Amino acid sequence: MDATIIGAGPIGCYVGYLLSKKGIQNTIVEEHKEIGRPEQCTGLVSRNIEAIIEPSWYRKAVLNRVYGAVISCGKQSFDVKAKDFKAYVFDRARFYKAIAEKAWDNGSEILLNHSYTSHKQEEKGLKIRLNSGKKAKEITSSLLIGADGPGSKVAKNAGLYGKRDFFIGNQVILKAKNPFFQKDKVYVFLDKRYSDGFFAWVVPIDEERAKVGLASLTKPAEYLERFLRDKFDNFVVEKRFGGVIPIYKKMPLQNRQKNVFLVGDAALHVKATSGGGVVNGMLAAKGLCESVISGDFAYEKKIKEVRRNLWLHLMIRKKFNNMNDERTAALLKSLNEKAAKEVILEKGDMDFPRKFIFKLLLSEPRLIKYIF
Repeated sequence: MDATIIGAGPIGCYVGYLLSKKGIQNTIVEEHKEIGRPEQCTGLVSRNIEAIIEPSWYRKAVLNRVYGAVISCGKQSFDVKAKDFKAYVFDRARFYKAIAEKAWDNGSEILLNHSYTSHKQEEKGLKIRLNSGKKAKEITSSLLIGADGPGSKVAKNAGLYGKRDFFIGNQVILKAKNPFFQKDKVYVFLDKRYSDGFFAWVVPIDEERAKVGLASLTKPAEYLERFLRDKFDNFVVEKRFGGVIPIYKKMPLQNRQKNVFLVGDAALHVKATSGGGVVNGMLAAKGLCESVISGDFAYEKKIKEVRRNLWLHLMIRKKFNNMNDERTAALLKSLNEKAAKEVILEKGDMDFPRKFIFKLLLSEPRLIKYIF
């Protein structure tokens, strides 16, 4: 048995690494000439990543460490800071390359500058068609794994794409002359004037530079220009980039023949609260590899907890989107109560809200009204 993985992002390369560790030959196909380019995400990843892969893998990719957050809406804000850091800010390209190197070192083959176009079932397995420039190439594989992002061609060709919805992200890296932000905190702005379904953010890289952006259902460039005018009086934009963020929904992740699978953004394994997909995507990758290695191919059963977690993030997102700015500000005021703040400091987890949300409600019963 062997596998072809489409997409050399962190999830695709992690799948390759896990399969290689178990002696399953695999080829990772990447359409770009360089892994991690073009840049699209903020690179903010919680310390939960440490329980999945060794910190030594990505040590050189760390740009900053974050200890707290400031979440605001209008004049109301919730400001929290822990004694130890809670998340990394990664150089996206270095982080992606670090995972790719581990896959390569353990036996995965990586094809750069090759794009997947189609596949079909034949007696000897799946015949997968690739393009490199104007040259066509065909490879045969037992399994095909789509880790090729939100608009997954693998999903489309396998009949697994379904109806998908997306947030549109727009981001800059800027250098501010008089920055309002502190290096060790991320900043989230929930005001409706900056997004029609998500939020705006400032993720510091150092004392002067930050990744500043937002996501929305419509007009992301217009919202971003407004946000930059409001929050920064003197700055230089070093880079602009954007992309789409898939909105999670439960959907089929493998075909009936059990030889085509989806994982990561291609499977919509993204938190609707923040748009992050690394931790949950890697946990799903583990479930996928376990199902392949065991031979039961019960992939969807093995990632039930991942799906439940992503569903909860979706419910939280829907609650926020149904609130106006006044109600959101009132929620932030309630979170500032001493008991609630202590729970968030002790138990708060940006990936797994189930770990603390019940204790948070017990600590501040007035929060219950925001659920109903």
